[in-house]
Amino acid sequence: MPTVDVTTFTDPACPWAFSAEPIRFRLSWRYGDQLTWHLRMAGLSEDGSSYARMDFTPERAASILRGFDRLGQPLFTGQSRPVGGTWAACRAIVAVREHLGVDAAVKLLRGLHVSALAEGKAVGATETIDEAARRLEIDVDALRGWVAEEAVEAAFQRDLHDTRHPSPAALALDSKLANSGEDWKPADGEDAGPGRRYTCPSYVLSADGRTLEAPGFHTALTIETLVANLAPELEQRPWADDPLEVLRWAGQPLSTQEVAGVLDLVDDREEARRRLQEAGATEHPVGNDAYWTAV
Repeated sequence: MPTVDVTTFTDPACPWAFSAEPIRFRLSWRYGDQLTWHLRMAGLSEDGSSYARMDFTPERAASILRGFDRLGQPLFTGQSRPVGGTWAACRAIVAVREHLGVDAAVKLLRGLHVSALAEGKAVGATETIDEAARRLEIDVDALRGWVAEEAVEAAFQRDLHDTRHPSPAALALDSKLANSGEDWKPADGEDAGPGRRYTCPSYVLSADGRTLEAPGFHTALTIETLVANLAPELEQRPWADDPLEVLRWAGQPLSTQEVAGVLDLVDDREEARRRLQEAGATEHPVGNDAYWTAV
């Protein structure tokens, strides 16, 4: 069976990456196991000091977050939210990736996205990471041990390096990149890179020796177009009609917008909400919207 590798550069505190979650579910429904997912953690800020230097206050962070409502994910509605480092959370995600696999790491990333961006918690705080791990039934003591391993730290440093060494194709789209930041420093003798990094989420797709990239946030149609160009022979599952079928397939709560994507209602979140309510799905309010389950 032909497959496409999808590598995502992301971070648990990035609202753009959180807003791209509906794209991931849409692609997963459409192509299933024909896509192989890979995860690279960007590590946007080691301890939050870089945000302080930019005068990125808790009030400003909350104000900016409110502007993401148009993209559909549930968002924290408070007037201020914590601004801090993401490296501790990124290390935890990498540790889970290295020990339990990509699927488990994606779930932890998702849990931390919800904690930070829908619930307004400090993503790098020990209690936030521990709570997200417990929700997934990941042993917290084991996770702390994994984070301390040299191999996990080396894997995390590779993620930071790869994020800050975008390809020539990505560099040609410089407006979709960001400054590499002050936190990461190359090891002795290592190439420092071009001073630019992938923004979140950036996608690198490859199949049969060919690679296509979409640095920065893009629409679902853009990513689907890249998949189609790389592997037009992939089977495409028809879009769903029944929101309860979508929720049972996911096996986890989905946001209104995530369900909308799989119903092919990307631009009509309210219609997706109406169908969920009519189908009898259970609504779990979070932030300014909700997650849904089949029961």
